[in-house]
Amino acid sequence: MKTPRSAFTLMEMLVVVALLGTLAGIGAAGMRAADNMAREQRTRATLAKVNRFLMEKYASYQYRRIEMPTMTGTKQELQKERLKRLRQLQISEMPCQWDEVNGYSPYRLRRAKDIAQRNTNQTGGAANDTWELCSAELLYQIVMGMPEAEEAFNGLEVADTDGNGLNEFIDGWGTPIFYIRWPAGYVNTEEGANVTYPVISKLQTSIDIRDPFDPNNWENGYAVFPLIYSCGPDRMRGMNMGASGSAPCVKLAIGAPEAQEYFDNITNHNL
Repeated sequence: MKTPRSAFTLMEMLVVVALLGTLAGIGAAGMRAADNMAREQRTRATLAKVNRFLMEKYASYQYRRIEMPTMTGTKQELQKERLKRLRQLQISEMPCQWDEVNGYSPYRLRRAKDIAQRNTNQTGGAANDTWELCSAELLYQIVMGMPEAEEAFNGLEVADTDGNGLNEFIDGWGTPIFYIRWPAGYVNTEEGANVTYPVISKLQTSIDIRDPFDPNNWENGYAVFPLIYSCGPDRMRGMNMGASGSAPCVKLAIGAPEAQEYFDNITNHNL
């Protein structure tokens, strides 16, 4: 006659533990995915607000009165001079590097540059190290200088991540949101590569869109729109940035090994 069992066998306990571990893993993965989705939605909401204010300012330059010197010349020469001065005004009022802040920049931008410079001198750090977040800090100053901007953002969207006394807009992962005024090299493929990347920008995939600030097309250029971007979940930009030889902009090149880091970026061009 068999004696009734009063406990689980070791094998049964191992099976139960394995099942519980599997269920916990599935649950944790689901929670991470839901958390990332919530952070992404929060990031997109912040980008949309920043984009609204920045594009409002950018579009206003189509109607700005430009102070011209007393000069003689053909109509074409005068229009080119006006365009040149308009570009200089955009650089002064919408800088994305500290070196672009000058005597014609708004006071809050000049004051922010002084704070950043003072912080560099006090810490004894290299300028390039302290300036790493300059475009994020300048973006904050540009947007907050506009009417109604301060009421549009809450405490979860703003932080001083490097502790230098200057705020930045932050994404859902707590990383600064960066900005490039003229991203003329922001393209949708890598030239000469076997891999074709997904469309990067819904705004800048065609050279048929003419520059709104140059209606007569004196520069034979095309429209570029400010790029506002979050690094995404990996917190890495995934962009190579260097000076362009001909365009008044930062030249971007998307390619290995930065390409994989780029793919999770969230930008105002693809909201």
